[in-house]
Amino acid sequence: MYNNSVMKKHLFYPFLILLLFLITGLFAIKDYGPSADEHIQIDSGHVIWRYLCLKFNREVPDPIKDAPDLHGFKNSYYGQAATFPTVLLEALRGFTLDSSTIIRIRHYWNFISYFVGLTCFTIAITHLTGDPRRSALWLLLQILLPRIYGDIFYNDRDIMLISWMMIFLASVYLFTRRPGWLTTLLSAAAFGMAVNTRIFGLVLLIFPFLYFVFSDKRKYMLLFLPAAALVWFILSPIAWDDPLHTLPDAFRHFSTQQRFIDTGNEAEVLFFGKHINETRLPWYYIPLYVTATTPLMTLILALVGIFTVIKKLCKRQLDIRSLFGTGMLIILIAAPLTGIIFHLTFYNGWRHFYFLFLPLSWLSFEGFTLVWNVRKKIIQSAVICCLCVSFFLSITWIIKAHPYQIIYLSPVFREKWIGKFDRDYWLLSTTECMKYLLENISNEVLNVIDKQALMEYVIIGLKPEERERFHTMYHGQQPIPYEFLIANYSGMLENEASFAYYVPIYAVERDGIKLAEVFQRSHNDELPAADIIESVATSANPDTITAITDSDYQTAWYGNGSETEITFHLNDEYMLNSLEIFPAANASGFPETKIYTSQDGVDWTELSTEAKGSNGTAFPAVKTTWLKLTSDSEYQGIRDILFYGSKANG
Repeated sequence: MYNNSVMKKHLFYPFLILLLFLITGLFAIKDYGPSADEHIQIDSGHVIWRYLCLKFNREVPDPIKDAPDLHGFKNSYYGQAATFPTVLLEALRGFTLDSSTIIRIRHYWNFISYFVGLTCFTIAITHLTGDPRRSALWLLLQILLPRIYGDIFYNDRDIMLISWMMIFLASVYLFTRRPGWLTTLLSAAAFGMAVNTRIFGLVLLIFPFLYFVFSDKRKYMLLFLPAAALVWFILSPIAWDDPLHTLPDAFRHFSTQQRFIDTGNEAEVLFFGKHINETRLPWYYIPLYVTATTPLMTLILALVGIFTVIKKLCKRQLDIRSLFGTGMLIILIAAPLTGIIFHLTFYNGWRHFYFLFLPLSWLSFEGFTLVWNVRKKIIQSAVICCLCVSFFLSITWIIKAHPYQIIYLSPVFREKWIGKFDRDYWLLSTTECMKYLLENISNEVLNVIDKQALMEYVIIGLKPEERERFHTMYHGQQPIPYEFLIANYSGMLENEASFAYYVPIYAVERDGIKLAEVFQRSHNDELPAADIIESVATSANPDTITAITDSDYQTAWYGNGSETEITFHLNDEYMLNSLEIFPAANASGFPETKIYTSQDGVDWTELSTEAKGSNGTAFPAVKTTWLKLTSDSEYQGIRDILFYGSKANG
């Protein structure tokens, strides 16, 4: 234990680390666009505010009057206490803030909350060890976890839980120093916030339980539990009508029901290079993912730390530090075990269990303490060198991969495993692709095919004038030949996606793998119908059939019978190999089409065909002057047709 003068002298180390973390974080925030879930969390805040207005007979602001009822909202179990200050800011402005401003505010709040959690726990560790240099080491172990570095700006559930875990543990330490009703209530309030943030916050119960059991302060448990329950109840409006059933219902909801609501349990994750249904992931999914995404030195020291904790327990050294270590070890083992036993549905990597990084960093800190106390310079020097290398590798990788730290794999596994897990499932790289188009394409309107129908989740982070430039359409049915296509590689095993009629022009790439890519229409061998059609005929609404050959995507032709036949007479002999049919508004798709070719319009030969792209049909290159499309069903409507090939005579 250090005396006060030495302790004050060494406070410089954790203070400097926290200051650098704060400064770099405030500068880095602007580089992170909205994540895929943020629109959900914004909507959840509006739903709760509307509920509160109705509950307390207040007028609901006009912008959120159409928000769903809380009890009928599919995300009703998402707690909002930790992020509610951002909703309060919206309320002060009458919910008229633009979504891009809201996203920016939420990112600042997320980062500041994490910083406050770090600061609180660092103060607790400094007092606990009496050595600020030890708390500085823990800070580095926790901050330099590349996997969650980026999440601290936009992940307002999993990272916010870690923030409140640190605040809670600091309050528990304060209670051990000054046991009393006030510090008990403080700990209860922090616990209630953690559980409201994520139901997994319940794991924190192990700390007051251990302390109260192994001390003479058991009477305070009589206050802690009801006070914590009351705080959680006040912060969780969904529980106000039925508090006894809400907590177990929330656990069932997040463990199985939420993902069924979102995907019908049909979604898959990429794990070890294989697409596996989220409900059928192997038992080792979480343990292996934790191992692969944690720096090796942190893991090694954590193993030593586990030995340290067990050794103290065997010797019945039940001071507050050993109780902290015991609680951390129990969480590290029990949380994944709970997921395995209850067969919880994991998705988007293992982010719902990111709170395991906190016990890992603590146990690593304990492991370092044990090794350092050996008092052999060669061992101490070796550990310090290995830690310096580990920290250096983490820092350089965080900078190199910025702002896509989400793809981090430990260097031990990176070379063989990179690209075999889900990549940028937060869609930050999709935002970068959109910004590339905004900055490099002068078109007033940007017609973009959204390959996975995901752009709507991140477009809210753009400024209003930027959003207005984008006209997006899902890849399945583009009503006109959209000029651009954006594909996110999350969930893709291949590193070189290709799309018919498009060529890549910009890729977001880190660590040798692509995260997202922009494609543009190649226009190679493109033959607009208006340029090559001499005449077109059909028995169904013949008066409007020319709409499909006028290169005017505002007009369309519609069939009116159960069978369709369209005959094209070309203005020259062409060598054709495919065509694209663009549907009219509200078209639900095209029936299976047969294509025939002829040189005289009398004798016809059917071509073998295969689907190409979203609206295309490919066939063997054929020299022809006539084409005929037939279908046993009615076409829903055609705006225009593009042919691909060239004149037969060159």
